[in-house]
Amino acid sequence: MADKKAKILPNDLEAEQSLLGCMFLSQEVCADIFPSLNPKDFYSNAHQKIYQAMLDNYYKNVAIDYITVSNVLTQKGEIEEVGGIGYITDLTNFVPSAANYKHYAEIVRNASVLRQVIEASQKTINEAFETGDATTVLERAEKYIFDISQTRRTNSLEHIKKGVNEAIDLMEKISIDPNANMGVKVGFPTLDKMTNGFKPGELIIIAARPGIGKTTLAVNFAVNSALKYNKYVAMFDLEMSALQVAQRFICSTGRVPMDFVKGGTKDNNVWATLFETKKILENSNIYIDDTTNITPAEILSKCRRLKAQAGLDMVVIDYLQLMKSDRVSKDNNRQQEVAELTRSIKLAARELGVPILLLSQLNRESEKRTNKTPQLSDLRESGSIEQDADIVMFIADIADEHASETNDDALDYSLVIAKHRNGMRGTIPIKWKSEFTQFYELGKDTLYTKNTSKVQKEDVVLTPMEDGEIDDIFKDE
Repeated sequence: MADKKAKILPNDLEAEQSLLGCMFLSQEVCADIFPSLNPKDFYSNAHQKIYQAMLDNYYKNVAIDYITVSNVLTQKGEIEEVGGIGYITDLTNFVPSAANYKHYAEIVRNASVLRQVIEASQKTINEAFETGDATTVLERAEKYIFDISQTRRTNSLEHIKKGVNEAIDLMEKISIDPNANMGVKVGFPTLDKMTNGFKPGELIIIAARPGIGKTTLAVNFAVNSALKYNKYVAMFDLEMSALQVAQRFICSTGRVPMDFVKGGTKDNNVWATLFETKKILENSNIYIDDTTNITPAEILSKCRRLKAQAGLDMVVIDYLQLMKSDRVSKDNNRQQEVAELTRSIKLAARELGVPILLLSQLNRESEKRTNKTPQLSDLRESGSIEQDADIVMFIADIADEHASETNDDALDYSLVIAKHRNGMRGTIPIKWKSEFTQFYELGKDTLYTKNTSKVQKEDVVLTPMEDGEIDDIFKDE
């Protein structure tokens, strides 16, 4: 049997030598190359050390030439490992000019990516043999490749002219059509006006104390976006099962009291509404995942597939404090872990090009104050959450502070927009109808469903925003 020759990992030593030579010839080349290459992109260990020495000088604002680089390597005790001063001197004479440095850099970068892909593939092969869990192996393999692709994304400084022209073009479009830059609407008119819809890449935090209604508000947003505006919504619920979440969707969409769902009923009118609601939700673009201890990488992986296979406009995650970080903190620092979670979710929103609504708990500080309206500092492990979020909104219970302005039995709450990176802040009065697990704006029907309301009592029928608008959405074809 013939011996198989060992394969050498992709590399081009001459391109590496040529690139280093160009960098010795021009400081401008160094400034252009450093943001896009790191030492590990070089195959030769000697070239890695030489490149790192160049970086050391660059960050210290020291000129890069064979003398200064040799001094750094000598101080590190690495000069002989790279071939001595003679080899560094030879590199300065390797190319006659720096004109082709971009070509050499691309060769080095391409070989580096191929080596990383091979390494990721080998990891995947080993894990496939060791774990025996196909789902885990697929998710990790996808993450390995995604991480490699991220290293190739580099943006350079551009003259402001391009950005100014794009901004003016957008302003012109908005002047003609006010909805030209509208993001994902969630069916709460004042909120949609304040935010102009949730924008692609935004991280929106919805926070409240336990039991105040974070999940309910998120479900209301999802129902509105999917049914009224035909958006594709993915909801990850780490606290409740898919069955429990579905029950909330049914109650909110059909306006069926939760007692009927949980306790059972023989009322034909109720069952007629339930079956019609079932049909509406089956034809919607809502997807639910109730995996516990899910990580940002797993969420990103599942959302990528959904976006490719069906579509994706908004993601809801319930909730932050139940999530598991992709990286295990050595010192069990929870704040560091939360920082990693929020940063990963923000990056996922940017990659997917959709807004992500992330629910979060508040600490007990607001309960200790006379004014119980939540503040940004009340966010649990608040630093990173506040920093990464584009919008932070709180649900504040004001039932004890203000009397109800209507005769119904709904409770008074406020939706407090405490942070808005690209727009206004403020407070929106909202009402809570517990039997339908529904929030709505005072005097406005903010849940878009077909009104089949034989189930509903007269005193809980809400005023539509526009006559016939809701029914028109669900007209039988």
